Amino acid sequence: MTGRLLSPWRIASAAVVVGLLAAGAVTAGLAGSKAAPGGTGRAGQAARQRRPQVVQQGASARAGLRLMAEAAAACKTVAYYGVQVAIRWGRGGTSASVVQIWHRPGSTALAQAASTESGSPASALGTPQDAAGIIGLSPQLLSLMRTNYVISYSGAGTADDRPAQVVEVWRADGSLAARFWLDASTKLPLRRELFDSSARMTSEDAFISLHVGESRLAGMPPASARAWAGELRRGSLAALRSAGWPVPRALPGGLSLFSASRASTPAGTVVDLSYSDGLSVISLFLQRGQLPRSLAGWKPEEMQGRDVYASDSDDQSITWSAHGFVYTMIADAPDATVAAAVSRLPHDPDTDFWQRMERGFRRLASWANPFG
Repeated sequence: MTGRLLSPWRIASAAVVVGLLAAGAVTAGLAGSKAAPGGTGRAGQAARQRRPQVVQQGASARAGLRLMAEAAAACKTVAYYGVQVAIRWGRGGTSASVVQIWHRPGSTALAQAASTESGSPASALGTPQDAAGIIGLSPQLLSLMRTNYVISYSGAGTADDRPAQVVEVWRADGSLAARFWLDASTKLPLRRELFDSSARMTSEDAFISLHVGESRLAGMPPASARAWAGELRRGSLAALRSAGWPVPRALPGGLSLFSASRASTPAGTVVDLSYSDGLSVISLFLQRGQLPRSLAGWKPEEMQGRDVYASDSDDQSITWSAHGFVYTMIADAPDATVAAAVSRLPHDPDTDFWQRMERGFRRLASWANPFG
């Protein structure tokens, strides 16, 4: 288990988490997009097509698995520089961003907002094979994908004016979950579309410029944050649970814990837990402490009846505190999956509610005993 998973349109770093106790946060700016909601164009029409409930493991399935395995290898071994656009349709509206991405084999992938001034530090997103947020793929994610979905080769296509091979990912109920465009030459993922179970496109990530080769990395900036170390294996996770740390083995929506690490910071120990079903990703950061009542840069919000803070309009960066721990969730997942995960995790009782109830009980008591 290595690295961590973060969403590209939000270029988050460890500062998102460790700064919370000081009521600070670091997030990427979001630009509103005028793109039409997913599911209304050709991609949406294609998503409404249904595969049979019983999928034959034929040539298309074997070809799809082979291509995705080659893509996972390419994400680890190919040097490149590119510009990627990410669009997400959520309950808060449409959000979009453009990021620059550099990858040198054997080191971390770096990304920074395309509008960032030249020479500014980029944010370390973890090793590319673990960075689903930059349309990456790893053997771990592919294994989860194979467990939860059916993978099938669809045919030839193009992305970023490059010849591509299209791979589709289907749910067991026959609905389309995702579509990948893999570069025909390098097998790097060039484009990815994600769909919900109602055939609505929820996100689209695509390279609009890709340059392959070490020579394209001459302008690669320094990282502003080091990749996290302190990988946690099964025994370490068991020890954390015994010490009272809330470390779920899974989250709703079929998300399994597949990566865990720990870092020491001035604010204390921070544990980073990554959950995925092969497509959706939730990174959950835990640290001991309590959030202040007012959190600069975050807005109070209610989710599934729980009081939380959200840092952006698409409700994919969320934090709250409960039972002596601060929870920070950075997600690349459907709104329903995020809301279910927030609801499943611990929360403190609604103190305002109980204060109101106490006042009500005192009032009732005074009515029952007017001479008391």
